[in-house]
Order: sequence, then structure tokens, then C-alpha cells
Amino acid sequence: MNISPRERALTLTTIALAVLVTSCATVEAPKVVLNSIDIDGISTDGVELTLLVDVTNTNDFGADIGRLEYRVDVDDTEIATGVRTADVHVPAGETVEVSIPFTVTWTGIGKGIGEYLDGREHSWKLTGKVKVSSGVLSKTFDFSESGEFQGPEAKGVEIDF
Repeated sequence: MNISPRERALTLTTIALAVLVTSCATVEAPKVVLNSIDIDGISTDGVELTLLVDVTNTNDFGADIGRLEYRVDVDDTEIATGVRTADVHVPAGETVEVSIPFTVTWTGIGKGIGEYLDGREHSWKLTGKVKVSSGVLSKTFDFSESGEFQGPEAKGVEIDF
């Protein structure tokens, strides 16, 4: 089978471009940091909160932060999970604040809410997955962050569920 010089050149050019694109096109994990938690309100369903997370694009190119799955634990007890699906564009090397509204239902924290009103230190953990995309490139990364907070002291307050 004879291959013409034109076909050979086209094949070699295609292979060279494929090698170049795959060698240069790596997507790095973003940095996800819990900035704060806003209390938006209290209802009969539970406590309305908004997680404010800073997402830093560590890549040399702008990227879209897409699907963001999360779980929030306090003192090793899950208090919230959810998924944010709206894309947020983050320029190369920049940080964007992403809002994640959620409700912690009374049944989800019912037994333990009084334990957080003791004036003591409690641990928290934010874990999840975040999808980063740019053009045809897309990759999902795990993230995890943890810390402590001082619970407010509320002596004599009883919460019955």
C-alpha cells in the first residue's frame, strides 16, 4: 500500500498536534477554601445557611468551575450535603467566591444542636468534589478542608424536638 507524500505529511502533522495538545493540556486541581458561613434565616424547616468558598484557579488558563458536590460535618456528624451545578468562570490564577446555599433541617441536627451551644471548641470539615473545565478538557478533583470553631455559650437554653 503506497501512501502519498501529502497523506504522509497530513498524518505526521495530526500526530504531532495530538502529542502537543495532550502534553500541554493538563488541568490542575483548584484550591477550595471555606471563607465563611452566613446564617440567612431560621424557619420551621431548619436553619438556612450559605457556605462562602473561595475557589482559586491554579491553571495558566481560564477555567469553568462546574459541578461542586459537598458535605459538611461538625464533630464528625454530617449536617449537610448538596450539589451546586451552575458554572462559574475563574480566570487563570484568580480567586472567585462561590455561594452555596443550603438548609440544615431540624431533624438533621435535632439531637446535637444543644451540644454546640456549650461555649467549647468544635471541629468542622468540608469535603467534596469539584469539576474544572476549559474547552474540551475536563477533570474532577477531590477537596477537603477542616478546622475548629468556638460554640456560643447559651446557658439555660433548651431546645426540644
